[in-house]
Amino acid sequence: MEKYLGPVPNEAQIKYHEEEMSCFMHFGMNTFTEVEWGNGKENLSNFKLESFDFDGYVKFIKEMGFKRLIFTAKHHDGFCMFDTKYSDHKITNTSYGKDFFEELSKACTKYDMNMGCYLSPWDVHEETYGTGEPYNEYYLNQLKEICESPKYGNNGKFVEWWFDNAKDPNYKDQVYTFDKWIEAVKSNNPNILMFGVGSKGGIHWLGNEMGYAPEENSPKLKIRESFDLDFYNEFKSKDGHDETYVWSVPEADTCTTSGWFSHPKEKIKSVDELFNIYLKSIGRGAVLLLNIAPNKDGKIDEKIKQNVRKFVDRIHNEFLNELSNKLEIIEDSKNDGKEILININNLKEIDLRYLILQEDIKYGSRFIEGFVYINDERVNINSIGYKRIIELRNSKIEGKKIHNIKVYFKGESELKIKPIKIY
Repeated sequence: MEKYLGPVPNEAQIKYHEEEMSCFMHFGMNTFTEVEWGNGKENLSNFKLESFDFDGYVKFIKEMGFKRLIFTAKHHDGFCMFDTKYSDHKITNTSYGKDFFEELSKACTKYDMNMGCYLSPWDVHEETYGTGEPYNEYYLNQLKEICESPKYGNNGKFVEWWFDNAKDPNYKDQVYTFDKWIEAVKSNNPNILMFGVGSKGGIHWLGNEMGYAPEENSPKLKIRESFDLDFYNEFKSKDGHDETYVWSVPEADTCTTSGWFSHPKEKIKSVDELFNIYLKSIGRGAVLLLNIAPNKDGKIDEKIKQNVRKFVDRIHNEFLNELSNKLEIIEDSKNDGKEILININNLKEIDLRYLILQEDIKYGSRFIEGFVYINDERVNINSIGYKRIIELRNSKIEGKKIHNIKVYFKGESELKIKPIKIY
């Protein structure tokens, strides 16, 4: 009987890994009240949106290479950015008057931008919250309004659903009927990935909102009913090579600014900060969910747009000239792994910057451990997964020419490593 070597990703998960980056849009009542978490008691007159540049927003993120947009249809304040019939706390009751989610969906359909929906389970405005079944039915009804309507999503479909489990502990508790909600989401979107439901969702959070994946970041989760994750011990490369694990895409979320919603005095992250986030998210086998929040005028601030453009250009330029085909790369398979010697004597005058390792994830993640010797200085490889970017200009060899690189891998049998890339 053939040995089971661990879970493999489905097509939707492989596609998300390959996309690498997705866009988050936080926009709603909080944009105008200038808070991050509203209290549900907002006056509808506070929402003073006059117009929104839907085409401009979607065209911009598409030009930047984003393939999906996840939108906050309802945040914790319960203010609905769509025309729900189950609440009066909604955008169509403001002076704006239109269904924002529908208009955004039209733009995404026009430019073929896949969509995700963030519908907060915690709702401080809804009176039935904390009463059990009445609230669960309320949320289910709103979920169905979105999932069963052809006017929401890219051509009426979604690729991701966000069940954000954030909640202020000072508010009363509510036990959610996630299984029923998951079934309802999937009824019209069978291949959808879901955030916030542990091993049942296909993607998971990494424990912070800085956009950083842990150094060791194996893309698997233990199958369990609880959605709680042990962020210090959960993602070990030596674990997960059996039937008790499922493949799960690590999703690293963060903002282009200091907050999720646009505020006048927010700090805008620099291009260097964003690129460092790239190396610590995508470079550690995760996908990056980057929030680009529109302002009160319905546009992206020009400074944010400039930084995002420069950030995307920086990625392109850093990984423009692949040098792998100019190197002598010798592979030697051993009993328990592989040894790869990279001869770079013919490139003494070239400044090598990055070593990129990738598993062929259609076979799963079979890597267990490994390390790289750079000028005989050892750098541990904690995990690989879809992609691992190793900076060759680390502190131990800063200012020195690289003359020798050796890579060692150990993994389950038939470890599938794609050809090494060097930049």
